[in-house]
Amino acid sequence: MTTYKGKPPSFNEVLLDPDTLLPVNWNTYAFNLTHMNENPEDEPRIDLVWDYISEYNLTDMSPNSFYNHS
Repeated sequence: MTTYKGKPPSFNEVLLDPDTLLPVNWNTYAFNLTHMNENPEDEPRIDLVWDYISEYNLTDMSPNSFYNHS
């Protein structure tokens, strides 16, 4: 978890192909501070903020996909 000033604690998850160990996707999750401030009695929520494939409209996580995107 990161604790940068001005943003909620967050972490990244890298999903790997089990056979090749190449990255399949990269997700970022963040602790939902707004929810906890409004509902202190609830369980903490960690929400998916974004993932590379959806956010950047990539076909996969290959260098060629990143190159084509740029």
